[in-house]
Amino acid sequence: MATIIIIGVVIIGITLGLGFWSYLLGKRNQSNFVGTIIPIAYFVVRTVLVVTTQNTTHGLVSSLVGSLLFSLVYYGLFAWGKYRTNK
Repeated sequence: MATIIIIGVVIIGITLGLGFWSYLLGKRNQSNFVGTIIPIAYFVVRTVLVVTTQNTTHGLVSSLVGSLLFSLVYYGLFAWGKYRTNK
């Protein structure tokens, strides 16, 4: 049980760190290519993990939709940081 909690805390930390990093990249006015690397890489890694660990179609679809939403949030944070810099 403690292992699952530790893994969850690490994943939350990584997720929040990547979101903050996306925001900072946008705020530094990086190119759009740089801002799309994090969401695409996150989605690919999560897809690989989901495919290897899920054995039901329902779990697979819900996990893929969740990782897609997180990827969109990361890109949104990048765009928001870029908008705030250009404002």
